[in-house]
Amino acid sequence: PRNPWDIMLKNGVALDNGVVLLTTGDPNGQHRIVLGSNVYVNRYTMFDASASIIVGDATMIGPFCYITDHDHGTEEGLLVGEQPLVEAPVKIGRNVWIGADVTILKGVTIGDNAVIGAGSVVTRSVAANERVVGIPAKAVKSSALKRATSS
Repeated sequence: PRNPWDIMLKNGVALDNGVVLLTTGDPNGQHRIVLGSNVYVNRYTMFDASASIIVGDATMIGPFCYITDHDHGTEEGLLVGEQPLVEAPVKIGRNVWIGADVTILKGVTIGDNAVIGAGSVVTRSVAANERVVGIPAKAVKSSALKRATSS
């Protein structure tokens, strides 16, 4: 990891080959990347944190995902390299399943027990127990609704 003082890995975290943990490296006393207990991150997934990315316990993240809490501004008259960062924290709940090749963008909160389908781009927050897919990711079915209708 780059800037390891910015990263907290709780008990039972498993990182597969090629996982990248990046932070901006300004030691402010708070961890910018926090992976909860028993989180599994599959191959070649990248976390890119400037504000904070927090992942709840028992979450599984598929391969080739990109999770970021920032992007660059688009102010007129500034060169691309001069654009300021625009930051907003990302929070991923407990027991979330994130499929392969998912992108999660700044400011997103994903509720507990949510499922993010493979290849999705998550630009808005996802409710607890919700299933989303697509570009941009949209709800397809709620786990809570499925349980209620099957009883």
